[in-house]
Amino acid sequence: MNAFDTPDPGSFCLLDEQLNWLEEEIKQAELGRQAVVLLLHCYPTDLKLGADRLRKLVERPWVRLIDMGHTHYNELANDGRTLYTATRSTGQIEEGPIGFSVTNIDGQVVSWKFLALDELPAVMITSPADERFITDATLEGHVADGRILVRAKVWANAEIKSAAATLEGHTTNMSQIPQSGVWQVELERGALVDGVYKLTVVVVDHNGETAEDSIRLVLGASGYQSPERSERDQDNAIDAWPERGLLGTQLGPNKNGRKW
Repeated sequence: MNAFDTPDPGSFCLLDEQLNWLEEEIKQAELGRQAVVLLLHCYPTDLKLGADRLRKLVERPWVRLIDMGHTHYNELANDGRTLYTATRSTGQIEEGPIGFSVTNIDGQVVSWKFLALDELPAVMITSPADERFITDATLEGHVADGRILVRAKVWANAEIKSAAATLEGHTTNMSQIPQSGVWQVELERGALVDGVYKLTVVVVDHNGETAEDSIRLVLGASGYQSPERSERDQDNAIDAWPERGLLGTQLGPNKNGRKW
């Protein structure tokens, strides 16, 4: 990971020198067919200087995600090109438990989840993509068809005894990729028509503790209906998704919270 820090993050400015560096880094990543993740304090449209040029850079196809702070609450936005994720702070916060977010890039699929400090075991489906995370239906893993490769990442204090994926009432055991916290299984689409379906993964550790995660799985090209997008990045914030730690209340000093 390469970095170029701003001299004053509170200035909300990106200078030409920094943007020149970023453009070159993105070009090099594209040549290597590497996904690009940017760490930025705020949404690009909140920048006082450099916003327009940065927005053009993040529209490039290999930029998968901009991960941020600033909001003081958990939020995820999808403008149809790029994903934006923000994790709640440990101070000036008015919603939800203390914890941390985990972000995963599995091929061309991005997943994100907020975990409370005591939330173990935990599991997150990393592929296929949830409908809310789809930026381009043509990207591998965004829309499933035929055979469906399901992968999930697990965190636990005790060894995981089993994992299983359930799609439309049919449950299939998953197998662990050796020396990793990732479990996977290949599901048959069968007679399911194009549409959106609930896919759930449940894991059980050796103490009998369980964890689960669910996504809205899109099957078939005609199963995906792209939502209407706004030009301003943060206006594309998705609705509440409590299972992923997204409460949708925007209780922070920059929106609906107290003005700290």
